Amino acid sequence: MLIEDARRPYREIADEVDLSESTVRKRVVRLQEDGVIEKFTIKICREEERCIIAFLTVIPKSENEIKELLRETQLLPQCEEVYFLAGQCGVLIKVNVPEITELDALMETFRGRSDVKSVERVCVVLKPIKTPSPNNHQFQ
Repeated sequence: MLIEDARRPYREIADEVDLSESTVRKRVVRLQEDGVIEKFTIKICREEERCIIAFLTVIPKSENEIKELLRETQLLPQCEEVYFLAGQCGVLIKVNVPEITELDALMETFRGRSDVKSVERVCVVLKPIKTPSPNNHQFQ
């Protein structure tokens, strides 16, 4: 029950399992002391959400072929942001996927395109430090 809702009141648990509230509380404390329960926390990523954020640098074969690549990346739901970079840096794509296997598949899709020379860098976000607030997007 605590796995489903760590904030669930001990009284509710007690009523459901037919024990006293103090017994439930003692058992939870014992589970914490024994290391079975390490901490109570929130889960940021729900199963239905995409949770792996990565940045890909895709290098087109030529400047002439970049328009189609840019157009198609804008249509892919996994590609949250797409930037055409100055110089010979290609296209920077911020992707958001639910699993690492989907990131691998997306990279293979880019590598398999006839207009893509290479996928130069793949950087997976370990921990966001500062992100734009929902109401303050600089690039729209």
